[in-house]
Amino acid sequence: MKRTIYTAGIALIFLGTACSVKETRTGCPCYLHVSFSAPDTAGTVLLLGWNGEPRFREQVRIEQSRPYWVRPVGKEIFSLAACKGTVQASLDGHQVTIRAGQQADSLYASHLMVDATGDLAYAEVTFRKQFATVFLDIRKPADRVRRCTFLVEGNTCGFDLLDFAPVPGPFRFTPKVPEGEGIVPFRIPRQLDASMTVTVIQPDAPTARIPLGELIGRLGYRWDTEELQDIYVAVDLVVGTIEIGIAGWEDGKVFQLIEI
Repeated sequence: MKRTIYTAGIALIFLGTACSVKETRTGCPCYLHVSFSAPDTAGTVLLLGWNGEPRFREQVRIEQSRPYWVRPVGKEIFSLAACKGTVQASLDGHQVTIRAGQQADSLYASHLMVDATGDLAYAEVTFRKQFATVFLDIRKPADRVRRCTFLVEGNTCGFDLLDFAPVPGPFRFTPKVPEGEGIVPFRIPRQLDASMTVTVIQPDAPTARIPLGELIGRLGYRWDTEELQDIYVAVDLVVGTIEIGIAGWEDGKVFQLIEI
């Protein structure tokens, strides 16, 4: 008899604190379920909920969040952003920015709107590539390439996690030539304009400036696509030509080089 009374008392306590169908449910949470579309995706991802201000910001291990990462949230419609691959970049609010002297991280991200006005909400994260690797080939032997200095400059220093919009700001990076190679790779973020340039300083020849942003634009490259493609640049410093191609595109274009 005592056990029956005790059990009934516990049940009444839970009934008193839970949300019933009859009562107003504005104070009850919605349970957000986040899944990741690529089954082989692993590692740590930043999940950011935003609606005018942060709703949550958490580092999540993907392999420990199958089939869902779940958390209670307020009942509202908000933006959900996810990114992985951040190493040197900074996150200020919902903007990812590149520090001075650094290149873009190999960063993948996703953003979507979530309707969490009910009891349950589901969101699937699909990561998109948020950097373009430029492969610069000046068509010289590796030892000659290593004697050159390369300077990349632009007016875009990151992007917004909520809509992938470029963030204005100075970008300045001096890429290094990998040991034993003659091609110079460097990563750049989405571009706000066509201002990006690459300066090639040679110890025994004129300095050359490549208007990279302008030439990429003339090729028809789109910086507002969800996923960025890599860029291949071949420079013939003797003939004075620049050939640019885009990963996955059949044709490239040849332009004249400008010396300074």
